[in-house]
Amino acid sequence: MKTILVPTDFSTNAKHALAFANNLAETMKAKIILLNIYTPTVGRYNMISGVLADEIADARRMNHSKLMRLAKQIKGKFEVLVEIGNTVDEIAEVAETLKVDLIVMGTHGASGLQKILFGSNTSKLISRVSVPVLTVPTSYRFKKIEKLIYASNLKDPEAEVKRLMPIAKVLNVGIEILYLDYGWTEGNKAEEKFSNLYKKLKNKTLSFKKQKVNIEEKMVDALKKYAKKNKNAIMAMFPEKKSFLDNLLLSSRTEDLANGLKTPLLSIRKSK
Repeated sequence: MKTILVPTDFSTNAKHALAFANNLAETMKAKIILLNIYTPTVGRYNMISGVLADEIADARRMNHSKLMRLAKQIKGKFEVLVEIGNTVDEIAEVAETLKVDLIVMGTHGASGLQKILFGSNTSKLISRVSVPVLTVPTSYRFKKIEKLIYASNLKDPEAEVKRLMPIAKVLNVGIEILYLDYGWTEGNKAEEKFSNLYKKLKNKTLSFKKQKVNIEEKMVDALKKYAKKNKNAIMAMFPEKKSFLDNLLLSSRTEDLANGLKTPLLSIRKSK
């Protein structure tokens, strides 16, 4: 993992996300690309000469200066970029063009970032990029990461664990597979699935946790409760439309999860 993209709108939470990314980059020996996106009054594709051109030029100069001041806190290598256009489109384009390995951003922003992290725009960004997207809770302070918690329904864990293994290796942590047990599975089927996976992957850092959940408890609440007990962790999910995580990441409850989760949330698009 060599490059971390950090979109910022200069809000307080975006700065917290940068601080988290900064510590992460130091651990991973990665370069940070600090990105600001300015959306013109009329829009990128309706540019006219005169006022709008001056507006864009002024915004580029001003925001570049802000980025350079913000970048003073970065401990290692960095690059600053100001792009013009739609927030989701530009993040996706920069991530693809520069082949970044991770996107780190805050759960609240003063402008465009706030719109990305709630509702359908979250899925839009994740569906546009194959890059993992790590969202940092409001006011979260970086802690030494002790484990990567992978919330799974165990339907297709092998491919997803394989995608998490390089990240866990760089962070020097183990992967804990978290299964929320609502009593839907019979006997020890969940444990059997993990045992088979463990034998197949031969990864000693893998562990399994089956958390019993009351049938009346919402999945969001169960995950928040578990995350609260594991503050020195990153929670990982593989959202896809119409999956068991659909209600988490593609509905209004995204805001509830993002606000209530006490650990960073790593979202990775499912492989097609």
